[in-house]
Amino acid sequence: MRQLGTSVPETGNSMTITSLLRGSATALCAGALLAGCGSSSTPTTTASGTAAPATNSASPSPGGNPALSVALVPSDLPAGATGFTQVSDGLLGTTPHTDARVFANSTNTTRIEVDLAVDTGTGAATTDYTAYNASASKQVATQSGTSTPSIGSQANEYVGTDTNGHSIVSLAFVQGTVICVVTMVSSSGTVDATVGEAVAGNQAQKIIAANL
Repeated sequence: MRQLGTSVPETGNSMTITSLLRGSATALCAGALLAGCGSSSTPTTTASGTAAPATNSASPSPGGNPALSVALVPSDLPAGATGFTQVSDGLLGTTPHTDARVFANSTNTTRIEVDLAVDTGTGAATTDYTAYNASASKQVATQSGTSTPSIGSQANEYVGTDTNGHSIVSLAFVQGTVICVVTMVSSSGTVDATVGEAVAGNQAQKIIAANL
């Protein structure tokens, strides 16, 4: 979120996605986990829509960051996102125990961002979820539908278009101590919300397997 969520500014045919959880320091940094928002890892695109190299496109070493141990990789993506490659990865600002990872199709016209924050406990995650859910909702400027998918302990999904008229689905959920926001946006066609839900479901399963 440059404003707290995915935005896709458009110049000609280019598309740039900014981290869902890197903007709006006021909204996101309400709790200790959310402090220090703002990142330099935003991927950019060329006029042709081809992703330009991001300075930190390689996945950082897991080290002591539990978010990296459960972050999705291209092989974890479901049908509907087959062939997507990872185009960027980085912390949410300088906040520890977070990860923001972006995947794109071969033409860079559809992108999926998965943002993770491992909180200090399940209670803290439930409390902090409110800010992440609000940011997910904000990304869908014109909402044609909302739902509460059966993912994690609570989840909210928003479908519609962003401020540029691009088709978008943004889904927030909390699983154990982990808060996640999955956003899928396309500059050419309508996003299939079931694909975004499947990405979120795969992410939830990975978190469960890691006991976070």
